[in-house]
Amino acid sequence: MSVSRISRRSMIIQSAAGALAVAGCKRFSPGTAGSGRNGNPRIGHLYFAPEEGVGLCIKGFYDGLKEQGLEKDKNLEVLSSHAQGEISNIPMILQNFLTEGVDLIVTMTTPCLTAACNLAKSKHVVFTYCYDPVAAGAGTSADSHLPNVTGVGSFPPVADTVELIQKLVPGVKSVATVYNNSESNSVKVISVARDEFKKRGIALEEVTANNTSEVFQSAQVACSRKVQAMWVTGDNTALQSFDGIVKATRNAKLPLIINDPEFTSRGAVACVGLGWYAPGKAGGELAARVLRGEDPRDIPFQQVAIQKLVLNQEAAKSLKINFPPDVIKAAAAQA
Repeated sequence: MSVSRISRRSMIIQSAAGALAVAGCKRFSPGTAGSGRNGNPRIGHLYFAPEEGVGLCIKGFYDGLKEQGLEKDKNLEVLSSHAQGEISNIPMILQNFLTEGVDLIVTMTTPCLTAACNLAKSKHVVFTYCYDPVAAGAGTSADSHLPNVTGVGSFPPVADTVELIQKLVPGVKSVATVYNNSESNSVKVISVARDEFKKRGIALEEVTANNTSEVFQSAQVACSRKVQAMWVTGDNTALQSFDGIVKATRNAKLPLIINDPEFTSRGAVACVGLGWYAPGKAGGELAARVLRGEDPRDIPFQQVAIQKLVLNQEAAKSLKINFPPDVIKAAAAQA
């Protein structure tokens, strides 16, 4: 795939524009009273932990709801919790939402969606900030899914990532990565990447981390394996300890390439990834449709992936990496 494709401002893999446009013409008008005060709807909002990407997704989500006539703390009650970066905390939060009798559960991040699919079968669930809902256990396809679940998936541009690494590290033969193999999103992305790297004659050295406390040491191990670069995809565990990965790669004098634009300024050399505002907004529009009375079983999963290329000149300079002119041009077009 050429860098001209990387530079594309918007790439909608599977558009839900028609359905969302129809929904956007309506103001919120619930078919039945919600469980909150004054009959307002109440949602339980669950995510893995605070970080830059989910912050943008959250903003998009509530903007999407507002455009549909639902506004937090006005005519919408929100119970919001995060798992403090640990998968083991998720079931307790979901149980609290069920006890509180929320009208809808909204999940952001794959571990939260996976848990909701298993533990909240009696409630409607809308997801976003998720790479692959099928890998998360929400169904077998966009049209064939759990009857209580719908939402927005956004798969990262793996092939473009490998191409970018080749441009930044000419002759690269081996790349390291760190991820939590308990996260189904990461397992799916790594499986796709494994084939893509192999096709280009590049070895992918994989090191796993079971929790945030293991990430720095795992990154050190990965950097020691005679690699020429480190790549980290949107693994929730890895991103919660991103500074540890940056430290390990800096000590090893290796470039770090990622798929989460919001983290680039913290020490990555470059990112070809996804902007998370649009998937969040699409998720908010879907949540409004469900709260209005539409059945999730009748709403196919949407796939919204808006590609974004971000460069970190300071990090590149420290490693004596010169960005090719076409890469600079592609990034500038999205600034």
